[in-house]
Amino acid sequence: MKIFKSLHASLLLLTFSLGIIAGSIIVCIFRISFFVSPLWLFLAIALLILSLAISRYIMLPLALFAGILLTFSRASPDFISQDYINQFIGQNITISGTISKDPDENNGKYNLNLSDLEINLPDGAQPVSGHLFTQANNKTLQRSDRITISGELSSGFGSYIATIYRPELKEISRPEPGDVFLKIRNFFAEKIKAYIPAPESGLALGYLLGQKSGVDKTIKETLQLIGLTHIIVASGAHLSTLTGFARKIFGRLSRFASLLSAISATLFFIGITGLSPSMLRAGLVTGLSLLLWYVGREIRPLRLIILVASATLIYNPFYVTDLAWLLSFLSFSAILVLAPFLTKFLYGKDRNPNFVFATLISSASAGLLTIPVLLFYFGQISLISIFANLLILPTVSIAMGLTFLTGISAIIFPVLAAPLGCATQFILDYQINVANFFGEQKSFLVSMDANNPLIFLLYLPLIVVIFTTFIFSQLKKQKAKKIIENKTPMLADKSPPMLI
Repeated sequence: MKIFKSLHASLLLLTFSLGIIAGSIIVCIFRISFFVSPLWLFLAIALLILSLAISRYIMLPLALFAGILLTFSRASPDFISQDYINQFIGQNITISGTISKDPDENNGKYNLNLSDLEINLPDGAQPVSGHLFTQANNKTLQRSDRITISGELSSGFGSYIATIYRPELKEISRPEPGDVFLKIRNFFAEKIKAYIPAPESGLALGYLLGQKSGVDKTIKETLQLIGLTHIIVASGAHLSTLTGFARKIFGRLSRFASLLSAISATLFFIGITGLSPSMLRAGLVTGLSLLLWYVGREIRPLRLIILVASATLIYNPFYVTDLAWLLSFLSFSAILVLAPFLTKFLYGKDRNPNFVFATLISSASAGLLTIPVLLFYFGQISLISIFANLLILPTVSIAMGLTFLTGISAIIFPVLAAPLGCATQFILDYQINVANFFGEQKSFLVSMDANNPLIFLLYLPLIVVIFTTFIFSQLKKQKAKKIIENKTPMLADKSPPMLI
C-alpha cells in the first residue's frame, strides 16, 4: 500500500510546517491554554523525530499533529499570562517593560510595544510573558529603553495581552553601552537629515532604515490608502539591495567571501532596524536563499514561503494576527508565486513581458493578495492603487541608493552631500506627488466596515482560477504521458532495417 511507502524527509518537514501554521490560526481563534507544560513541547519534538526516522506516508498525519502541538505549547504560556493579568483590568497598576520596537508617533503621542514585563506587586515583581501596548508623550524614548509606568490597565488587542493608554511615566533606564546598532542608525540618520529636509527625509529614512516614526502622518495615511504601506517597512527589498551590493563587491574574492559578506550585511541591517515581524521573515528568507545558493541547491518558492512562515510562527505564534507579518508574507507570496503564475497564464511558457508589464503584473499580484487584508484592518482602499504602485515602486530602490550615498558623503566628503541630497529630494518629491494625486481620487475609494471577516471572500475568485488552472494543467500532463506511453511500445516493436 502507498501509505507504507517511503518518502523524502523534506515532505515531512513541510507537513510539520503546515501544522505550525494551522496551529497558530487555531490557537488564536480558540485561545487554547491547556498545553502550558514544557512536556508538550518535548512531545512535539519527539513526534517529529519519530516521523522523520520512519519516513513513510503514514507518518504525514503525525508530522502535522507535531506542528500543531508545538504551536499550542508555544502559545499557551501567553494565554496563561493573559488570564493572570486580566484580574488587574480596570485597576491602576505599576508595570515595567523593555521597549522592543521603535516608538511610532501618532497625533503627538508615541505608541510603545513593551516586552519582558514585570508587574510591581506588594510582595515583589511578578514576571509576565507577552507584549503590552502603551503610549507616552516623551519623544526621547527609544528602542531597548527599560521603563516603568503606572495607569489603568485595559484589555489587549491583536497580539497584545493588555494596554495602558494614558500612563504616568515613572522611570526610564538606558543601560550602557545600550543598543549599539541604534546609536549607529541615529548618527547616520542625523547626517541624512542635515541634507534632506522634512518631510522627504522621513520617507527616505523609512525606505533605507525602516524608521517609520519619522514619516509624516499625512504621507503615511496616503500610502496606506493607495496600498503602499509596505514600502516603508524594512523587508526583503531592502535586504536584496544590500546583499546584492555586498556580493558584487566581495564576490570577486571568492564564493565564501560573497556568502560571508552578504550574511554579515543581513545581520547588521536587522540590528539597525530591529527584529520586527517583516524583518524576521526577510532575514530568514535571505539567509536560507544565500545558503542554498552557496551549496548549489534550489527550493520551490511555495515551500520556501511555508518553511519561513512556520519558522517565524515558532518564534511568535501571534504573528499570524500581526498586520506587518501578513502584508510581508502576502507581498512575498505575490512576487514568488502569483506573479509568475499570472505571467505564465497571460504570456505562456516561451514569452516574457517587458519591464513595464512585468512591474504591472507584480503590482497587480501584490494588490490582489494584500487588498482584502488592508480592507479588513482599515476599511478602505483605492481601486487605482495598482497604478500608483507602477509609478512609485521602480523608483524606491533609486531613492534608497541616493539616500545611502547622501549619508556616506555627509560623513566622508560633505561637498558631494548637498547635490546628492537635492537629487534624493527630487525623487522623493515625485513619489509624494504621485501618492497625493492618487490618494485624492476619492471616486475610486472603496470603503466598508473594518474587521469584517466576509472581506476575505474576495480571495475566492482567485482561488477558483488557480485551482481550475492547476487541474487542467495536471489533466494535460496526464494526457501527454499516456500518449508517450502508447507510442513507446510501437517504437519498440519496430525491427531495425536489414542490411544486405
